[in-house]
Amino acid sequence: MQHSRLALAAAAMLSLSCASTVAEGPGPEPAPLVEPPNPPAPETPPPSPAKVEDSTARACTMFVKPGVVRRDALVRLIDGGLPRWMQGVQGDRSLANHRFQGWLIKSLYPGDPCYRDIDLQPGDVVQKVNGKSIEKPEQAFDVVQSLKTAPALVVDFLREGKPQHFTLSIADE
Repeated sequence: MQHSRLALAAAAMLSLSCASTVAEGPGPEPAPLVEPPNPPAPETPPPSPAKVEDSTARACTMFVKPGVVRRDALVRLIDGGLPRWMQGVQGDRSLANHRFQGWLIKSLYPGDPCYRDIDLQPGDVVQKVNGKSIEKPEQAFDVVQSLKTAPALVVDFLREGKPQHFTLSIADE
């Protein structure tokens, strides 16, 4: 089961090659060890909740433009490792006549802006990445590592049983 999750995560990572960043504001103030006996009253009232900006707004920084992924961002994603990335992936092996067909996508980082424009949907079955099968973990690892120098990422998949593919160019910037 762990091998199938690892290969699925590799398939989805390769298929999407996306990452989002979370804009972080200043961290919370540390709690005082001892409260002062009479804390001074605040000079101004705190802002109303409607006016407070969301400090966790997500922004996708993976792409140079639609269809072109930044190599440096892709390399950071690869170097971060599959286990960390696969926390937002759900899926499983897809078999037909007891033979491996690919990786069934159930969900991929719902709500993440980087995945919004990627042509993969729940129910799609990822079969190959850059022309190579990713059935076994070592195959997935080899394909992932090859993306560090590949000119593009090409994903072959099935949608409702029909073969399809999409391509993302990889830009050195």
